[in-house]
Amino acid sequence: MCMDSEGRDPGSDIVIRPLRLARRMGLGVALFLIVAGGVSIWQGTWVSPGWPQTVTGASAAVIGVVAAIRNHRVRIVLRHDEMVVYGHLWSRSVPRASITSITPWPSVKWTDSRGRERSTPVTPLFTGRDAAPELAEHALRGRKTLHEWAGLVT
Repeated sequence: MCMDSEGRDPGSDIVIRPLRLARRMGLGVALFLIVAGGVSIWQGTWVSPGWPQTVTGASAAVIGVVAAIRNHRVRIVLRHDEMVVYGHLWSRSVPRASITSITPWPSVKWTDSRGRERSTPVTPLFTGRDAAPELAEHALRGRKTLHEWAGLVT
């Protein structure tokens, strides 16, 4: 079996996942949405009845449940011909040949088959301004890997 300099099979997929700390923080946000949604539903039905508060609470709770379920699946898979970003709420496939740039946000700019410019946020590599050093370093390594895979100059 042929291996590259990092011990990977050159034909295998490259998978970039958030650090455990980032996954736990994502789960915490999802659980907060579930609890806040439940409180809002309770207030909208018992404390001061009103459908807007109940609907808002139900929406927050549903988004929180979906995010909690998908949290452990958040990752980027770099295949031979495409990048698949598995986010908290949805996933997106981007053909490798259509990628035009990668922004510091980070997001991937690409052109679809109809010639329209698109942008896909790469949430598994997102860090805030004051991120912990290990999170920022991990995100930087992930962006470098993404640049190299896409064949873009950094």
